[in-house]
Amino acid sequence: MRLTTHTEPDLTQAGSSSATVRALEISIAADKALVAEVRHSVRATLTSWAAGAIADDMAVVASELASNALKHAGSEATVRLRLVEGQALLEVDDSSVQRPVARRVGAEVEEGRGLFLVQALAAEWGWRYRKGGGKTVWASLPAPAGCAA
Repeated sequence: MRLTTHTEPDLTQAGSSSATVRALEISIAADKALVAEVRHSVRATLTSWAAGAIADDMAVVASELASNALKHAGSEATVRLRLVEGQALLEVDDSSVQRPVARRVGAEVEEGRGLFLVQALAAEWGWRYRKGGGKTVWASLPAPAGCAA
């Protein structure tokens, strides 16, 4: 697992000359055991950015999206968390072109509810194909008041 955290005054949101972006990037191998580290890193990072009020919800979202990426792509994934202009945006890249679809499962089934959790916790979520192959699944939450990017 490779973890990179940065806050750079030169890194700004497209179209903005003043909005500093805080970012976390995690590259994870195709090992589901690393999902717990992703969850911990997202929670700790948001707390350090004074966004602790959304840290638990975003940690669950990160866990679900990373788990799905590893399960369906069967290869490494990249998790990015950015905090900019009042929004926390989490993106997960994987090599699969399979569209993410929330599916109904019976009460006895132990998996398959991840996207329902993401829908319940995130203000918005979606996905897009990536140039060069694969896809990015994303979710966002409003950053707490007083949380500076």
